[in-house]
Amino acid sequence: MKFIFSLGGLAALNLVIAMAIQWLVLVYIGPGADTDAYFSAQVLTLIPLTILSDILIRVLVPLFTDLASEYMSGTVKALLLQSFAVFTVIAAMLGLSAYLWVPLLSPGLSGQALELTIDMAEVMSATLVFGGLTTVLKSAYHAEQRFIYPELSQLIASMVVLIGVIYAMPVYGIESVAWGAVIRWALWTVMLCKWIDWRAPSLYDRSMAKAVRQRTRVLLFGASVYKTGPVIDRYLASLGPVGSISLLTFGNQLYGVFLALTDKVFAVPLLSFAAKNMKSGDMSLLRRNYRRKLLLTGSMALAVWAVFALCGKWGLDLLVGYGKFGAGQIDMLWTLMTVMGGMLVAGVAGQMASSCLYALGRTKVVVRLAMVNFFICVVIKVLAFNAMGIVGIALGIVAYQVLNAVCLHVVLMRELKQPVN
Repeated sequence: MKFIFSLGGLAALNLVIAMAIQWLVLVYIGPGADTDAYFSAQVLTLIPLTILSDILIRVLVPLFTDLASEYMSGTVKALLLQSFAVFTVIAAMLGLSAYLWVPLLSPGLSGQALELTIDMAEVMSATLVFGGLTTVLKSAYHAEQRFIYPELSQLIASMVVLIGVIYAMPVYGIESVAWGAVIRWALWTVMLCKWIDWRAPSLYDRSMAKAVRQRTRVLLFGASVYKTGPVIDRYLASLGPVGSISLLTFGNQLYGVFLALTDKVFAVPLLSFAAKNMKSGDMSLLRRNYRRKLLLTGSMALAVWAVFALCGKWGLDLLVGYGKFGAGQIDMLWTLMTVMGGMLVAGVAGQMASSCLYALGRTKVVVRLAMVNFFICVVIKVLAFNAMGIVGIALGIVAYQVLNAVCLHVVLMRELKQPVN
């Protein structure tokens, strides 16, 4: 329990600071063309980072757990070099081609907002390089079941950037926030390098690198499809009233704080523990761990949704009811978040089930289910948007989470009944 509170407290502080930056942007500048440009610029820098980081950490943690200790340092160093090369190429491609993909993905942006989006996308593409290095280092910590320091180092980097943004935004505007994102990832990477013992022998497990490539290849195509949900959301929202992208993204991110917290405190540790259960062949313990985590996180999610439904409008008035945030925008944000509350319960259920399936090596199943559910829910989003505006997009987001969670749970229950090979 002490571990949960320590890790949960650090993770919560990290997420609060990340949301504080978004809050400053919306309150100081106000939902409009500039903030729409900022959130649109994020879409093809953060999404590749999210896709690749999510895949790598779920591939690397079980592999690092099984790796002999004498090979650990050298293998991590080799993977850092490979990740640096791969992510640098991806970042350069995205940054140099921003003038092509930004107009395609956000067709509703005005000319000035479009130019601002391109400028910020070019800057934020650098986060991919540092994000790739961070993921490899975090995986090494997590494989050793050391979860506190990665969160603590992220907290320090985030606090430095938050202070910098407070002073820079009145002078340099919203572009300072884009630079802040790059600086935060760079600082975090430097602090995580503490794990590396540069004097240790660099024994390198070549079979490990091959296994990483094989498992990553399996996941990459599917994840590059179903993880692009925010691209669809922002594309549709750009066709709505000015500020729609900002409201939808901010509301999603507020709930995303809770889901990110449960992922860090429960789902990622469950992946590590499940990998150890699999190594020992103790399926009954894995089943108990899954059910306990599912009950706990599901109850927490229901409680958060209920509290927001009852008190959310009052809370939003306190949070953003001043500055350049209008009353009508607060009403719309409350409506969106009330609808999207369902993604909390479904989201945590999906996190727990997918972590166990990754540990069981059933990565293809997770990808296939996510892809099928993604395409079903894209149709739902488009139809609902045409009928209800951006509230319809929120309904589509919830539909995907619910459908995916149910499918993952059913498959996991079947897998846990199978004998260990």
